[in-house]
Amino acid sequence: MSQSPKIVLFHVHKDAMNAAVAAFEQDWPEARISNIVEDGLFDWVRETGGVVPEMYDAFQLLTGYAIDRGADGILYSCSAFRECIDACIETFDRPMLKPNEAMIEAALETGSRIAVIATVAPTIVSISAEIEEMARATGRQVELTPHFVEGAFDAMAAGDGEVHDRLVADVAAGIIDADAIMLAQFTLARAAPAVEAVTGIPVFNSPGAAVVKMRELLAD
Repeated sequence: MSQSPKIVLFHVHKDAMNAAVAAFEQDWPEARISNIVEDGLFDWVRETGGVVPEMYDAFQLLTGYAIDRGADGILYSCSAFRECIDACIETFDRPMLKPNEAMIEAALETGSRIAVIATVAPTIVSISAEIEEMARATGRQVELTPHFVEGAFDAMAAGDGEVHDRLVADVAAGIIDADAIMLAQFTLARAAPAVEAVTGIPVFNSPGAAVVKMRELLAD
């Protein structure tokens, strides 16, 4: 590749976008990144409690647009839409990375007992299926413990990141029987320092791991 690759980041929330952009600025500043943000999808999935068929069309349309605009790779930051992302990966011929793929790989290397923290309820179902699928593919057994942090996302959306981080850390502090704690959304990356301060269990978050993985994919 004669010039730095063009990476399109696909988001359904501005805070996920901020986390992804910060990770690229820190770990791969040479990459040319642009962002697609469709926050209506976020409101939609919270209303429905999960993916509905019409959401696939939105992902296909916007992913096609990103490729038409010259994307060398696409990174999705929206964890609750796993099925829609899988369908795009099957449809389009480009390196595409699911939000938590790289993070899950790292966590599975750490151990089989994984505590999953999320602040958006549909994410629990989506990422749990993804973890179990990746564990089976590598012949590993996995024991998942889901933790939904009530009120944390609304606090962050209202501009109170400190309350968001405290609520997440309070939940993490109560986790004792786990080999790894997984922060299951890009938006949770900001709470990683607060979580690490209250636990001795290894903590994994998505954006940094995703940047490293995308760089590897485009180097092949």
